[in-house]
Amino acid sequence: MPNTNAHPFLRPLGAFENIIDLYISRNPVQFSLVVELASPLSAQQLAHALALLQQTHPLLAVGIDRTGDRPAFHGSTEPIPVRQFRGSDWREAAAQEQTRPVDTTGSPLARATLVSDASGDRGTAVLLTFSHQITDGRGALRAAHDLLAILDARTLPARPLPIDQESLLERLPQAEQPVAPAPAPAPEPTVATIRPFDASAPRIEIAELDPATTEHLRTTARAHASTVQAALCAAAAQALTARTGAESIRINVPIDLRSALDLEDDVVNRFTATTVVLRATAHSTLWSLAQDATAQLRAACDAARDAALMLASLNPADGAEAEAAMLAATTADLEITNLGVSEPDTPSAVAIWGPTMTTQVHDERILGVVTHAGSLRLVLTSHSETQGLPADIVSRLTQP
Repeated sequence: MPNTNAHPFLRPLGAFENIIDLYISRNPVQFSLVVELASPLSAQQLAHALALLQQTHPLLAVGIDRTGDRPAFHGSTEPIPVRQFRGSDWREAAAQEQTRPVDTTGSPLARATLVSDASGDRGTAVLLTFSHQITDGRGALRAAHDLLAILDARTLPARPLPIDQESLLERLPQAEQPVAPAPAPAPEPTVATIRPFDASAPRIEIAELDPATTEHLRTTARAHASTVQAALCAAAAQALTARTGAESIRINVPIDLRSALDLEDDVVNRFTATTVVLRATAHSTLWSLAQDATAQLRAACDAARDAALMLASLNPADGAEAEAAMLAATTADLEITNLGVSEPDTPSAVAIWGPTMTTQVHDERILGVVTHAGSLRLVLTSHSETQGLPADIVSRLTQP
């Protein structure tokens, strides 16, 4: 994309954005959020709302110019494209989205799919799909909330261009880090390998807790000095141990820097990651495992700033080096991406699911989690044999 008045220079990619971009040059990575709507929506209405959303969030209207010494975001006037999918099951549309790489040489780096039942008996769902250079899951949830507000006829102000993650973190005062106990040694993980992209659709499975059960889980977690996220890790470790017989389970958990460091809620990448290692023995319980996971996650949040800066300092020279760095950082039996509680100021959404995502890692399992309208919802995306895993995790979370 040339630097012209039509495509003005905005800013260089930050170090972490550049690592993601280099990885994507070899392995497509885009993810989707699914918004189930209470009322029908036309493609024209959605396209108009997306145009207003682009005016609100600058990184939804960019392309990447890689012709200079350093890749840079350039503004774009192109609209977010809308694809119509006729059918009643958004899971099929979400699986298809993972077979269609985002064109990272073009712009914008986002697209939408409108899922509507031709009979009109069911509601409408909107899939928002983002290439990972421009935002993470929590930023995508911000975009979804703002889209719902626009569809509710609210006018949103234009937001400033968010700066890159490293520049923001370097401006923050460095907090004193608590001295954490040394973790028990864990077996070295098997080095992850890439599953070459072949445009095959992954399997997508869902499970959910109703509002009363979700609130009971939250209350019980607090009573056990734990969190819902830690309980998810514990239930997943139990389920995967039962399936694989592994002595320990490694769970990759993205850490949202907005929550960890009280940052502004922007559509941009603001995350690092940690690996929770749990041993689900015959003597462990859900809550003993959850307490272990809570301690690991708390330590990771305390060190989130330094971890993000350390990852960004790797400075890979090309896609191969970026791929090696990302594989080393994310090797796990499961990823749990919990976007937390979704509370848009509108009743327009019946449910929000996601993220649905693949990163082309062999045998990966990615569990997206959102709590919306009081209900905790899980969606698993994988090319592996994982049938029944979300339901298994939910059943363990709800055992007395």
